[in-house]
Amino acid sequence: MLRNVGGYPAALAGGGARSNLLLAASISVASLLALGLVAVSLGVSDGANGSGKGGKASGKGKKVKGRKQRIFMRGLYNLGNTCFLNSTLQSLSSLEAFNEYVGSCAESIRDNANINGEKVSVDGAIILQLKDVLEQLKPQISKVAAYSPSMLISCLSKRGRWLLTRNEQDAQELFQLVSSILQTTRREASASLFNSQFLTQNAPLENSIVSTASSSTVTCTASSAQLYNPLQGMAASRIACVKCGYTAAIRHFTFDNLSLSVPRKQATTIEECLSVYTVIDKLTDFKCRYCTVEATLARTKKDLAQATADLQLEAVQSSQKRIRKSKATIDQLTQQQESLENALATNPEAELEGIKMADPSPGVSTKQTMIARTPKILVLHLSRSIFLPSGDVVKNSAKVRVQPLLDISPFTTNGHINTNAAKPISAPACPSPLFDDSALVDARRNNCLYRLSAIVLHVGGHDSGHYSAYRRVPCASESEAVDSDSSKKGVSEKKETLADDGSRWFLLSDIRSVEVSLQTVLSSGDSYLLFYERL
Repeated sequence: MLRNVGGYPAALAGGGARSNLLLAASISVASLLALGLVAVSLGVSDGANGSGKGGKASGKGKKVKGRKQRIFMRGLYNLGNTCFLNSTLQSLSSLEAFNEYVGSCAESIRDNANINGEKVSVDGAIILQLKDVLEQLKPQISKVAAYSPSMLISCLSKRGRWLLTRNEQDAQELFQLVSSILQTTRREASASLFNSQFLTQNAPLENSIVSTASSSTVTCTASSAQLYNPLQGMAASRIACVKCGYTAAIRHFTFDNLSLSVPRKQATTIEECLSVYTVIDKLTDFKCRYCTVEATLARTKKDLAQATADLQLEAVQSSQKRIRKSKATIDQLTQQQESLENALATNPEAELEGIKMADPSPGVSTKQTMIARTPKILVLHLSRSIFLPSGDVVKNSAKVRVQPLLDISPFTTNGHINTNAAKPISAPACPSPLFDDSALVDARRNNCLYRLSAIVLHVGGHDSGHYSAYRRVPCASESEAVDSDSSKKGVSEKKETLADDGSRWFLLSDIRSVEVSLQTVLSSGDSYLLFYERL
């Protein structure tokens, strides 16, 4: 019977020079194993029981397949109710395109300061500090102490004094502040943010209603790489009158995040929240321009008929001076009628100078907003505020289910504009079935397929609670597993590869960090901000 002596087999503990030699060798090997120095050559994996798929020994020192590299995530000190800032920064640091954009802007700020001898502005200092924090939050191969974002907070407080208070703050407000600072800096570095060239950035949607012929680009600076703000997308909004059927010009506006109302129910999905955002709403307080011009024309015609009738009576009874005045009124009304008729026939939105418009009662109109250009990084804010009749505000605690992949095709325009007030701006596409790989390829080709990268969570009530973040860390071979250029050329992709590509997820709460499973992330339900990267 074998028995253990000091944790080693009894056969190795027996007498004799040969046995002693084997014992010494075993102890030496065990010591090296404890230090992790011969794990590869002996085929030992990092599994909890010391065995794994990498099982066979490799005398040539090759890397064992299936072996996970140890990753450590750096936490951030809570400097007094700053969990809202810590969770937002951890989420932003997981976004590769955002890190590149901030780095490009920081580089241009330093270049301008060095070349022109200019003092760095407040916004410039914020971006430099932001870049430093993002660098500190990159995955580490060894344990490191938590980092203090005190310098960044000090710079941000010059733009928002509320950051210096010890009160609970909102993660979305911080995100919008950071985004607006990046936009301001970009405007200062380039001629203009909003121009026709923006419509062609980041490979426009196929059949996009806002595509243009121009393909010129606008950069952060002349010296920096041609990087666009990855947070920025464009939405299309339409208002149509149910009574007359008139549809005003489609209005386009840029966005850096979409604020979605969470339905008041026990559980919902991101897709349902997006459906609420793009639903056709009925308006009862909107005054249609066409109806206004039409009512003004009807009043003008009535006034003209009355003035003509009055002139016929005055031709017999009134003085020449009064007759001339009546004729001038008729000429003015006739000219006004012609202008109104021309506006109705060509452009009801045209400015009609000198004409006092009628004030008809508001009729029923419809309004809809859809995504016209998808951003490289899609940020979704889940609005959980419920306003009670008493004036109190409470939190909507509905559990929002998320998936690792998000197809937003049903919520985007497709190039065919519908002016019917009861119909969508564009016919919504059918959502990609999660099991249909070819549909996912189509969604990706049209820049509508996204992968979840980070989540800011909020636990607690409306006015208090705690923020934390789930953060995705890509696997080392992700660039080989999923190639964005080749995929858009028709290379088949599997849903399993895109959704669960071997990436690892971490829960970060201030200075604490723990690795979690993808299923844990998807079942959390307490999402407040969601960060997606376009595939």
